[in-house]
Amino acid sequence: MKTLLFALLISTSVFARPQVYTELLDYVIQAPDQGETATCLFVGSTGAMEILANKKHHLKHQRPGDRFDLAEQFLIWQKDWNEPGHRVETPIRKFNYGEAIHASDLPFVAWNPDGSVNNRVWKYPPGFQTLPRIEVPKIKTEQLFVRGGKWDTYVLKKGDIELIKEALWKYKSPILVNYNDEGFWHVITIIGYDDTLQDAACYDTPQEECEQTQDGALYIRDSFGVPTEARDADWFRVKGNAAFVVRLVE
Repeated sequence: MKTLLFALLISTSVFARPQVYTELLDYVIQAPDQGETATCLFVGSTGAMEILANKKHHLKHQRPGDRFDLAEQFLIWQKDWNEPGHRVETPIRKFNYGEAIHASDLPFVAWNPDGSVNNRVWKYPPGFQTLPRIEVPKIKTEQLFVRGGKWDTYVLKKGDIELIKEALWKYKSPILVNYNDEGFWHVITIIGYDDTLQDAACYDTPQEECEQTQDGALYIRDSFGVPTEARDADWFRVKGNAAFVVRLVE
């Protein structure tokens, strides 16, 4: 009886959500190109905060330089946030001091003029403590799942993709995820889904697997200078291993 009830609840939940959820795409500010600076965790976290701040203040279609275009380096150098949690969810909690730095005051630069990697993004910015601060809303994180380590693939359980879609619809908030991208772990933000979009590009997923699954598309904000992107959901089923909702404190 309990098994039947559980199955009924899952089935009801699936049919309760719409086939498409894209509201958050209107609140995305295009990410900078992180290049080879290994800063995806901070770029993704900052992007999630920008989405939530824009949404709270009803600011759609914002561009780099607008009100909540936040500096990614702020999270690298902000003092530690002493709460327990997974490495993917704890950096964004540093915004819970209630402040951030605007990107115009601390711009992100991935490449030096000669084309080499700008490793200064990891060095303490001159005058960091005296740079102007802007107010940002308080947030909370909720773990959806962690499956193995940050480099693991093929570890998701049946229903994990559905769990992400349900969380997007329920919380109407971005989801920070970790996955293995060509041999290195990578953090980005999932911001929507479309079950009807079955021809999204098979992103680093074997074509035959992608075509068999037919689980629609996930909309993401990556950290390579592209505003949003639709990827087959099978990409995350194969390569993903952790997911965390980031939402406003009510």
